[in-house]
Amino acid sequence: MRSRYIIGLDMGGTNIRTAAVSPQGKVMMLRHAASNADSPASVVAENIAAQVCTLEHDARGRGWGTPRAIGIAVPGPLNVFTGTVMAAPHVAAWRAFPLKKRLEAALGRRVVVENDANAWALGEFWRGAARGRRNVVLLTLGTGVGGGLIVGGKIVHGLSGMAGELGHVTVEPDGALCDCGAHGCLETYASSSGMREIIARRLGRRVPARYLDQQGNFSVRRLTVAAAAGDRIALETFQLAGRYLGIAISSFLNIFNPELVVLGGGVAGALKFMRRTMDVEVKARAFSAVAAEARVVRAALGPTGGVVGAAYAAIHPTET
Repeated sequence: MRSRYIIGLDMGGTNIRTAAVSPQGKVMMLRHAASNADSPASVVAENIAAQVCTLEHDARGRGWGTPRAIGIAVPGPLNVFTGTVMAAPHVAAWRAFPLKKRLEAALGRRVVVENDANAWALGEFWRGAARGRRNVVLLTLGTGVGGGLIVGGKIVHGLSGMAGELGHVTVEPDGALCDCGAHGCLETYASSSGMREIIARRLGRRVPARYLDQQGNFSVRRLTVAAAAGDRIALETFQLAGRYLGIAISSFLNIFNPELVVLGGGVAGALKFMRRTMDVEVKARAFSAVAAEARVVRAALGPTGGVVGAAYAAIHPTET
């Protein structure tokens, strides 16, 4: 019997989403679990394998048979050809970690490992906002800023599979220190962690309670609510983010000439507060003919983008 589904797994710093995805890209079943990202490297890999096995067990119970393929999306620069994670912001223990090899040994079958932002780009390309497009830039604006590039209908991996780290383009040469060690990366201005630091520096390391969630953590959602109510600091923080986002996007437009720039992640929910300053920079810096052909849009798949893209990567593996 022909398999009815593909497994797509998207690992974040807190949660793992594992899905059964149809060959047409529809999410048939979705499961959530803790990622346990602060555990030793092998334990994190074992947890990923366990989530795959759990979903496969549930799928068999529905009469769906075995999966056609398995795709795993993980954060951080990784060599997609070997499946080795070079570094991962949410898994400190993953340094040159042979994730693909470990997972294949645990599961006894072939596994495709892809960068999480690339997977989201593939998901939007297959079933989301970029469906039917062939040249797309995706930016994930979350705790950090990730990116995925689709050129001519194919994801761009580069020499060793680590292309597309768009959050680490320099937008302010003498700007704030980024977690990557450089100064003035887009991530330091257009991510939730970057925005928190901007506010903390502005207010003497104090972040007002109105920007914090019930657990006391900085929340872009709360910052967005404050901006909607006319909060000056919130509005200026988003305007600054929009300015640097526009600087970066103008470079991507000039380099890749895409049809779409797709923005995903929690910060993208505040696009209306960033749009004006973003558009000013794009107009000033991008070639007018290139900018006229491209649109900046919100991602359509939301939290399922990564699992759908991981499934797509599994049935369209990267050529080595």
